[in-house]
Amino acid sequence: MKNICYLAVPLILMLLACVPTVAEDFVLEIYGNANMDEYLNDEDLRYLEGVIAGTNEATMLCDANFDGKIDESDLEQVSAILEGREKRLTYVDILGEPETVNKPIKRLVNVGYNGIEMTRILGAEDILVAGGENRSAHKKFFPKLAQLPFVAGDSGAKAEGLDFEKIISLKPDAVQTNIERAEARLGGLAQKSIFKQKLPKIPIISLNMREQDTLVKNVRTYGYILDREAEAEEFISWYSKYYDLFRSRTSTIAEDEKPTGFFEYTPYYCYASGSRLGQVLLLAGGKNIVDKKVGPDDSMYSAMLDIDPELVVEEDPRYIFKAVSSWDTGYDIDDPAKMEANHESVINRTELGNTKAVKEDNVYCISFWIVSGAGNNIIGTAYLAKLFYPDLFSDIDPEAIHQEYVDRFCRIDFDVKKNGVFVYPSYDRWQAGA
Repeated sequence: MKNICYLAVPLILMLLACVPTVAEDFVLEIYGNANMDEYLNDEDLRYLEGVIAGTNEATMLCDANFDGKIDESDLEQVSAILEGREKRLTYVDILGEPETVNKPIKRLVNVGYNGIEMTRILGAEDILVAGGENRSAHKKFFPKLAQLPFVAGDSGAKAEGLDFEKIISLKPDAVQTNIERAEARLGGLAQKSIFKQKLPKIPIISLNMREQDTLVKNVRTYGYILDREAEAEEFISWYSKYYDLFRSRTSTIAEDEKPTGFFEYTPYYCYASGSRLGQVLLLAGGKNIVDKKVGPDDSMYSAMLDIDPELVVEEDPRYIFKAVSSWDTGYDIDDPAKMEANHESVINRTELGNTKAVKEDNVYCISFWIVSGAGNNIIGTAYLAKLFYPDLFSDIDPEAIHQEYVDRFCRIDFDVKKNGVFVYPSYDRWQAGA
């Protein structure tokens, strides 16, 4: 038996700081992944046997049952996980903290925006007993979820606005939070403490369901949490195919040949390059002008921040992208009026009149439904990559990728070419201007 006390915090911080260059380049942070690779498998049993025998160096994740020591019981826990019979599972969440869930999870309250989508992607929609915000306006995309109760108020799905009495009354086995994007690390601990205080007996799940560079790791973890490992691997295979394709093709383009641009939500409230939409721009082969304000070592690199209009004028970007709310666009909206209004709000700004983006009609509005997370941002990446490099991506059809996502993982009857509003101007006009 080995008692353990490792430098867990520095290790976790190091892992959080790693930015994968391919879809799979990470440590799967589930206790039991003894050899600290991307998978939990028989190799971990063999590694753990070596640790117990004194021939392998112990790692933080060797303590599979999370009891503070490494012994034969950890071998049994790893075997149980691999055979799908574990009663408890401990993993590292988005904030770098170990969390334990009881298995199986049969009733789940999910207040995350993209966590809800990923739950359905993994075929676990039937365990949902409530969502965060009211989704009754999204009946086409979420036909089942739209009928469920919701626990968030008008202020959104942050902890301060949740109805915790209602959550408790639903008797969930676990609650998935809205702490689900890289930016949450800036204030996530305070949010999580509210969940812990209000729901002391209910396990809390907080995983990054938005940023592309860590999605595979988090989907795989979530698959183990929900006992949907096979479904998770199916999605990972699909997602990685496109992620790695875009990465491999755009990584060889010289920096000075990449088109400049930025994503904004509200006027000049923009996405840094480490954020979900910033990553869409970079993965598609663009260059983010927000990098002039924050770099990779800045705490705001994965966040949204205000930039000065003067910076935009000075950098003179070739493209401007405006992300538009999922309540004004998407599957349940067929009228592009709000998209058009957002487009007009950008091109009519006096200070932008002489920028390349405005003069060359390179201002585009994109729905959150294809850039926000749960893997749907690979669709937005396809649109941008095709726009930037039509010859390099002549074999890529963004609408076909979108339809594949809908058919295979959303499992709804929906034709993305005939219905919904996802980009503005319409995609046929993007093609004409390519």
